Amino acid sequence: MSASTPTHRSLADQLRSWPEPRLARLLRDRPDLATPAPSDSSALASRAATRASVLRALDLLTAADLSVLHALIHGGQTPPPEAIARLVDLALVWEAGDGPRALTVITDLLGPRPAPEATKPHLITSEQPPERVAQAAAGAAFDLVRRVETLLETWGTAPPSALRAGGLGVRDLRSAAALLHVEESSAALLIELAAEAGLLATGTSGGLAESWLPTDAYDAWTRKSVAERWVALVGAWLRTPRLPGLIGSRDTSGKAANTLAPNLVDPHARDTRELALRLIAELPEGQALAAGTGLPSLVARAAWLRPRRPTTQGRLLAWAVSEAAELGMVALGALAPGARLLVDGDVDGATAALDALLPAPLDHVLIQGDLTAIAPGPLVPDLAARLMQVAEVESRGGATVYRFTGSSVRRALDVGWSAAELHEFLAGCSRTPVPQALSYLVDDTARTHGTMRIGWAEAYLRCDDETTLSALLGHRDAVALGLRRIAPTVVVSTTPIDELLPALRDLGAAPVVESSDGTVHLAAPTSHRARTPRRQSRGNEEAREAVTITSAVAAIRAGDRVEVQRPERPAATTPAQALAVLRQAVETGATVLIGYVDNHGTSSERLVEPRRVEGGQLMAYDYRSEDIRGFAVHRITSVSTPTR
Repeated sequence: MSASTPTHRSLADQLRSWPEPRLARLLRDRPDLATPAPSDSSALASRAATRASVLRALDLLTAADLSVLHALIHGGQTPPPEAIARLVDLALVWEAGDGPRALTVITDLLGPRPAPEATKPHLITSEQPPERVAQAAAGAAFDLVRRVETLLETWGTAPPSALRAGGLGVRDLRSAAALLHVEESSAALLIELAAEAGLLATGTSGGLAESWLPTDAYDAWTRKSVAERWVALVGAWLRTPRLPGLIGSRDTSGKAANTLAPNLVDPHARDTRELALRLIAELPEGQALAAGTGLPSLVARAAWLRPRRPTTQGRLLAWAVSEAAELGMVALGALAPGARLLVDGDVDGATAALDALLPAPLDHVLIQGDLTAIAPGPLVPDLAARLMQVAEVESRGGATVYRFTGSSVRRALDVGWSAAELHEFLAGCSRTPVPQALSYLVDDTARTHGTMRIGWAEAYLRCDDETTLSALLGHRDAVALGLRRIAPTVVVSTTPIDELLPALRDLGAAPVVESSDGTVHLAAPTSHRARTPRRQSRGNEEAREAVTITSAVAAIRAGDRVEVQRPERPAATTPAQALAVLRQAVETGATVLIGYVDNHGTSSERLVEPRRVEGGQLMAYDYRSEDIRGFAVHRITSVSTPTR
């Protein structure tokens, strides 16, 4: 140890000498030390030396850091100050008078010496133009937002049931994948994201059984820009401990994991995602992970940085990179501009970066002569919603293709559109002339719409055109509907109305529902909503963490000032004080005097040399019995340092 290196009597003494920014950095790196706030530096040192806390801290070390610890503990070497700087900052090593000293408990927890190379592995990269990366990522981000909106709009009117044990059924996942034209794994990721972002939750709206429904927050989300919606989804992905990659896998009993099942979590998921993104962010501009070999090199680099992590770390990293690509965070092996800003916590910057790459929402489409309409880019929300009522989506991509059919026009008429309103809407939203074929389709559908009406008998049909009813009764597929003519223009049926209506439409009829007073009942689908679950946003989490750390530092410094003011140190009598003194004695090798009550209730004082404190037991050399023995911590009434 150089002459300029400060020395301390204990870890608590070292922590007491640190400036507040360095103390705050320790609490940020080891957050378990900050809650609840330690009473002073002695209490902080005691907590930092506990077995559970040290295990968490060791998981943060690189292979090089672990090699230094092994050299210090088992090799008897004194590493240079720059080699132990990270270990000192994490309060795993303190600077004693005879040289740097590791916490005693580390000897039992360190494990075998790691064998990766001495320097961190290189990432294997290839060249990718930044402009190409940005455009590819923006396209993926737009697809993500569009697919989540499509899914939740559909589930708002036809929600899937929630499983009794929690989660989403396999059939509903398959239906969602078919709706979105993606693989089931991708659909599962989108569904998990929607739930984590607070856009999807279980509810019983409108008398439904427990179902997965869009939440109240979904309506507010749809009114935001595409970039703002993307940031909300990606922020949920960054902070969630859930692992969508496990969906479909089977546990030891052979049971498959369902989407949204409550147990799909991993304590390392969040940190692994952040680690993967930060490693990719370190690549120079114009460089990206090479196809095929880039991901294994990323896994090797992460293994060097976190060698004590479980063997599942490689799988978690692969999932993180794959999911990041689907979300538009990573494209072509490189980090997108908006993602880089988001990882650094700049939400506004990330939103602006994506906004600059996306085309402005359009207020028009191009209607063509083959009864299709092309949207050459994203549409403004109102136009997109109205167009979905009038037409079917035929294909998606850079441009969305909508197709007008008799059933799609009839759907618009069912929810209250008139033929005149349809003509006006089509003429107003199209930059090309409305083709005559589409005008004829609207007029022909409107002409037959409502000429036949259904009521409750079980059900009845009435139509002013007797020929139409005769043709229906003579249809070979109408036999199962239980139709019977009771008047020239009236037919009754034994089939319930909710089954009869779609059956008649399948036969080519165009009925509408009639109310009891003879007016037309518009069959607009009911859009259900669930209550938005309360979740902490990433910004709120960071703010709360900052407040916690600031409060903890203030509490520690206040406690230290109280200790300095005391004329002499009394015996520690509270459990927290006793543990702090005992752990300090373990680290310094000091002898302490303890008050102890044995199993028979007899009180005595013992001069002991503490060796280890864990599991509610003090293991110490007892000068009375001249042997190592255990003392139950809860039976220790006081701890003091004897005068010599």
